Amino acid sequence: MRIVRYLRQSKAAVALIVALLIVQAFADLSLPRYVSDLVDVGIQQGGVEDAAPEAFRADMFEKTLMMASEEDEGLIASSYDLQEDGTYRLNGRGERDRAELDEAVALPFAMAYFADKAAKDGLGAVADVGFDIDELHGAYEEGLVSKEDVLALADAAPSALSGVDDALVEQQAVMAAKAEYEQLGYDMGALQMRYLAKVGVRMLAVAALMTAVAIGVGYLASRTAAEIARNLRRRLFAKVLEFSDADVSKFSAASLITRGTNDIQQIQMVIVVLLRMVLYAPILAIGGILMVSRTNASMSWVIVVAVAAIFIVVGVLMALAMPKFKIMQALIDRVNLVSREMLSGLAVIRAFGRQGYEERRFDEANAALMRTQLFTNRVMTFMMPAMM
Repeated sequence: MRIVRYLRQSKAAVALIVALLIVQAFADLSLPRYVSDLVDVGIQQGGVEDAAPEAFRADMFEKTLMMASEEDEGLIASSYDLQEDGTYRLNGRGERDRAELDEAVALPFAMAYFADKAAKDGLGAVADVGFDIDELHGAYEEGLVSKEDVLALADAAPSALSGVDDALVEQQAVMAAKAEYEQLGYDMGALQMRYLAKVGVRMLAVAALMTAVAIGVGYLASRTAAEIARNLRRRLFAKVLEFSDADVSKFSAASLITRGTNDIQQIQMVIVVLLRMVLYAPILAIGGILMVSRTNASMSWVIVVAVAAIFIVVGVLMALAMPKFKIMQALIDRVNLVSREMLSGLAVIRAFGRQGYEERRFDEANAALMRTQLFTNRVMTFMMPAMM
């Protein structure tokens, strides 16, 4: 808690570090999504991102409108404009409402595409679909069947997609969009390369942003920790100068040297780790939970359980190691004291032949410190494997 009190002296730097860590966490969590897009969209889908294609053949556009509900039909019809070459191309409204348009187009377009493909493949494929879309479209244009009749027939068909998961319907619509582009004469290789290049440039930009932010956080954390350590040394030096004779006899020189060097250096290192890693961990955890909840709500509980398990593991390890860390400071004082006494009394030790005794004395202090450090290091080595 005292470290937090010291950090209050650098509120502006800490606030800036937190802001940079949020940016770093966002960039860090965005990279896996870009990698997923490269594989799923760039490679598997051939660079086709959306269920609603940029252009339709007139025949396929009319069949898609026929298979859509009245509400979706209005949105789809207003999102495309008829061109001089007889195709329908996405207009400004369609670009603005792309997400809503994708949702409206996916199901009717996928059904129209597979029914049209079945009609071209022959009678066996038409039997699998349940209806001949060319005949149905002709009857619909002549007013022999209504919109309700078409939708009822589509829902009753063996290949109906109405009860299928939305993600699968969208994938089927993307396949249909890819086939539509091929029918329109698009260069699919160039389309795929453009998408891969676009996502690759975004990944490079995010990676560059992460690097710049990490450098900034490291610089600010190191500078803040160094300023706090400098102020602590000044206060310690001023306090020692005010010591009375009783205080001088109570605190050994070895202890004061340790307090002014090793301990303050440890505090400085702890502050750097606190600002660079400890603050980053909960920000990253919260960001991960939010992103998972936006993409797949069923996975949210897994992330929550994992984060809780990590906190429990870290808490148990710290409960085991912290008492030893406190003992370690006293043992470091002991090693410094023995070393200082040996150096100051070197002539007397040689005169009375006490080298062996002093060596054993130093070995005991050094071995006690070594055992404590080994214990703490062994405990802390379990942290990373347990977290992974």
